[in-house]
Formats: sequence, C-alpha cells, structure tokens
Amino acid sequence: MDEAIYREHKDALIRYATILAGPSNAEDLVSSVVARLYSSKRTLADLEEPRPYLMKSILHAAMDGRRRKPTLPLIDQGIEPVESRPDVLEAVLALPVRQRAAVYLTYWVGMTSEDVASHMGCGAATVRRYLHLARNKLGEVVDRD
Repeated sequence: MDEAIYREHKDALIRYATILAGPSNAEDLVSSVVARLYSSKRTLADLEEPRPYLMKSILHAAMDGRRRKPTLPLIDQGIEPVESRPDVLEAVLALPVRQRAAVYLTYWVGMTSEDVASHMGCGAATVRRYLHLARNKLGEVVDRD
C-alpha cells in the first residue's frame, strides 16, 4: 500500500523539492522526509491525505536545511514553463523558500490559495501574502525589460 502511495506522488514531490532545494538535493530531500515519517513509526497509509502532509514536510525540511538557492537547469521540462524567460526563472529561484513554494504551487501546479495553504501548512491569507511579495519582486525583473 505504501509503495503505491509513494509512486502516485513521487514525481510531483520531486518537482516540488527541486523548486525548493535544487535538482541536486531534491531526491535526497524527498527521501529524508519519507524516512523521517517511518522513523516515527508511521506509514504513508496511516496518513489521511499523504500529498499535503508530504509537501508540507518537504517545505519545512527545505527551510530547516538552509539549502542553497537552486540553479538551472531544472530537473525536467515539467518544471519549466514552455515559454520561460531565464531571467524570470532565475528570479523565481532567488525568492525565499515559502514564496517560491507559493509561486510554484499556484502558477505551475494551478492550485487555489486554499489548496496551497493546505499543502504549505498555513492560512490562505498567508499564501496570498507570499504571492504578493513574490509578484513585487518578480515585477522588478519584468519591469527592467
């Protein structure tokens, strides 16, 4: 049962971890989160909703690990928008981890603020604040052109 749950969410978790911690750290980050779950004597099958729990855990692990800003190229084309601008993508990767998570889940994955809040472990208003701050920072990059 756990293997099926992990396989169902693995690709999305690795893409998310890649945005937060970079391609060289993504798989290790996901593995450490799952290992930490098992070390607490719980399993994926024990979780009512495994994906939000795991994504929240990945976010916290990325913040706790003080991992370096991810660098290009990203792990696969599923992360990078088709018509991306390298300067904008670099600016997204330079955002603080929480803002980067909110931008990724909102604009790449297409979640609502409420769904993003569930996956990040905060309120929807907090997600909207992260997005506001991120848009202001990203606007500086777009306005330079």
